[in-house]
Amino acid sequence: MLEKVKEKDEKQKSIEDLGKIYNFEALYSDKMYHNTKLLLKLYSKVMWRMSNSIMEMEAECYLSSGSRLFDVVDTLIDVDPRVDKARIESRLQSIEDSKSILELIDRALVLLKNYPNDGEKYYEILSKSYLVFVKYSESEILESMNISRSTFFRDKKKAVTLLGVILWGFVIPDIKKSQVQ
Repeated sequence: MLEKVKEKDEKQKSIEDLGKIYNFEALYSDKMYHNTKLLLKLYSKVMWRMSNSIMEMEAECYLSSGSRLFDVVDTLIDVDPRVDKARIESRLQSIEDSKSILELIDRALVLLKNYPNDGEKYYEILSKSYLVFVKYSESEILESMNISRSTFFRDKKKAVTLLGVILWGFVIPDIKKSQVQ
């Protein structure tokens, strides 16, 4: 029980620290905003590409061996001389790299959604604007969220900025720290 209280206090402190960094970064970091917005614009395209790559490899594997991709990929790479090992390894590495990037963004999005000041609203704006495969139009977002156009653009900028702070200021440094240990 004491551990849960301590964990909750640490989480609250992290959220407070995030708020302080957000206020500082929101004023000074156009580059972070720009980079975060680019990642968001690519999110659904990378998700689509990754999904299609897996489906293509699954079909290729089934045609060449009659089995499912994940059931035989290790065996094919090690045993079957007909398989272009370098090509499969390259495609699998590309999929893994894409998956890692998406996981970083997803971790940051979870933190954004839990942010105490309008986090859920910011998440909804980003989700409808960037994350879904078929994006909502501006008017659909305004109507579904019952907000004005100026509020939407102001909140969208805040959402992208806060996501950038979370991603570049917390998630990525935590990953780097864990890899060093």
